[in-house]
Amino acid sequence: MKIDALTERPLDDRESAILNAIVYEYILTGKAVGSRSFVQKYAFSLSPATMRNIMSDLERMDYLMQPHTSSGRIPTDKGYRYYVDSLLDNYHMDYDEEKIIEEKLIQREMQLEKIFESVTKMLSTVSNYAGVMLSPNPDFTVVRLIELIQIASNEVLLIAVSRTGLILTRKVNLSVRVTPGELVDYSSFLTGELCGYSLQKIKNEIFENLRLDSSSNNMELALDIAQLALNEIEDSSINIDGIENLLKIPEMVEEQRLHSLLNIIEQKALLKNILESQIKKEGITILIGEEIDSEKVTGCSLVASSYKVGNKPVGAVGVIGPTRMDYEKVVLLVDYTGKAVSGLLTKMSG
Repeated sequence: MKIDALTERPLDDRESAILNAIVYEYILTGKAVGSRSFVQKYAFSLSPATMRNIMSDLERMDYLMQPHTSSGRIPTDKGYRYYVDSLLDNYHMDYDEEKIIEEKLIQREMQLEKIFESVTKMLSTVSNYAGVMLSPNPDFTVVRLIELIQIASNEVLLIAVSRTGLILTRKVNLSVRVTPGELVDYSSFLTGELCGYSLQKIKNEIFENLRLDSSSNNMELALDIAQLALNEIEDSSINIDGIENLLKIPEMVEEQRLHSLLNIIEQKALLKNILESQIKKEGITILIGEEIDSEKVTGCSLVASSYKVGNKPVGAVGVIGPTRMDYEKVVLLVDYTGKAVSGLLTKMSG
């Protein structure tokens, strides 16, 4: 099979500028780009015929496609990827909407759950697409307080409060009765012994050390309750907001893309797996169309960034939209949000 040499060569400067302008125009208008109107709008000193030839070359190289024989061209996933890579090559943080983000993040309510909801809502509101956030695995949180509350004669509620304001609750069924006074003592003991340690260290080391300590012998039931409750703490979860924004975009309600949206809504584990794969990556990640490694999500793009507590990546924020996404705006938004969340959580955990 003979390979067209045209598809193998890099773009020259003129082709690069024209391709990026075509992608930008399509993102802006959502309409296929024709050679005559394009030449008139953009400052290329070329005739419509020359522009048609260049567009034809870009189509043969799979950067553009022609939906109908009589229509103009639209970008392919490869064309979007070229545009995004060019954007990132010249990228620098200069975000005009920082105050909006700060106001959304830094609120009087400092519980993590509320912050995650605010961040996701803000991402969808500012981008006009869907905002997503993968919360940290609770194992990274450092315990500040443990409280045991009796809710029935043989049922106890454990409340764990972290330094960052994360509140974790779990019910534990008991085979023996405990008095309110005993629960007060247990709460005091557990707070004293577990305060200042991460959940991960508590589960992996501290419980075992306390059981070996003879001075803790009369607190076996307290340790049993805490261990049962904390071992059941769920891992990271997904917040998503703004799906209704996507339903207002004409191409997103086409059958194939609508199925993708329904999969995202109904199968949060799918989105969670995609975001988890981004946590350890530095900087902004952009997945376009088929680059999202799932047959159940097609015709969409994801812009994501990890966020950290200190130097440790613990979660991710992002925006999901059509492949015809305003990447320039969304990259800035997601990058700044990741940095803002990192700063806030690091400060809260200090």
